[in-house]
Amino acid sequence: MLNINFLKRCVDAGFDIYHGWFAMKTRVSVIVLNWNGKKWLKDCLSSILNQRIDEEFEVLLVDNGSTDGSAGYARRNFPQVKVVELGRNYGFAEGNNRGAKFACGEYLVFVNMDTKAEDGWLANLVKAADEYPEYQILCSIQVPSQERNRIRTLNAFGDAMPSPYESELAITDSIFASGACFLIRRKWLNKLGYLFDPFYFCSAEDIELSLRTILLGGRIGYVRDSRIWHCIGGANFPSAKMAYLSERNLLLTYYKLFALKNFAKIFLVRTVYLTVRLIARRSQLLKTLNMMKGVLGFFTSFCRYGAYRKEIAKMKKRDDNYVFKRFLYRGKVERAIIKNFLTH
Repeated sequence: MLNINFLKRCVDAGFDIYHGWFAMKTRVSVIVLNWNGKKWLKDCLSSILNQRIDEEFEVLLVDNGSTDGSAGYARRNFPQVKVVELGRNYGFAEGNNRGAKFACGEYLVFVNMDTKAEDGWLANLVKAADEYPEYQILCSIQVPSQERNRIRTLNAFGDAMPSPYESELAITDSIFASGACFLIRRKWLNKLGYLFDPFYFCSAEDIELSLRTILLGGRIGYVRDSRIWHCIGGANFPSAKMAYLSERNLLLTYYKLFALKNFAKIFLVRTVYLTVRLIARRSQLLKTLNMMKGVLGFFTSFCRYGAYRKEIAKMKKRDDNYVFKRFLYRGKVERAIIKNFLTH
């Protein structure tokens, strides 16, 4: 029979009896989602475990049904890492959702498997979270695509991209948090209700999380001194499927979260974008056609969010124009879209 006083002493001593008898309480959990990424794990896990930080942190490898022996490799070579095997591939969205349930920390740090952290990456990310409590999500600078402290944000077409502009700030605000490496406060995650939409499977789930955060009154920032190398596309997910999901999920995101009149603006902008792309980028014809299939996919699935649209509309602290005004434009066409159409 369990002794209640013994359990209390375990909690006082720092053990987390909810997640497991021998799980020490920690403020920081680093969650690495893996799918057939064995070739990346040596650099990824080593660089994380070698981080110097003035407190204990846990590292979880959440395996999405890999068939390349990833889980066994991690257990043999990185015994400090908690390996969680999900049994099948739930996709990037639900895989991370499930991984979060095994984490103990108040700061949840999600990292792609195809990354390698620089020295000071984690300490500087956690320090920023401690010193700037007004930010609910904090992101690392991904190199080489974000060299010179360039953030990631959303462009005039509603999609994610690295900013071409350099920042000298310690933390630079954005309306987009890249899912490749970010810290989210557990309290904020609890308020949001969920991390990623599991229906998305993969692609654009971080755009949806970001816009939910912004519209519900939160802030997102990129931390200049928290740097991590990222080999974008290391998961080798089929490009045709990715193009389809990217467009479908992007449209679902704006439909879920925006007023219908504002979603209509985004839909028209995306339609024009795809039409121009079809004509101007003939070398990428197959990708464009799969993106167009994604539009059809939107029409077969948007009805599932009818009730959610009403719920999120009541929770919103900011209006849609707050987002539109912060879209990034790089030329006259994009400036015209934002000034004369989206925010008009």
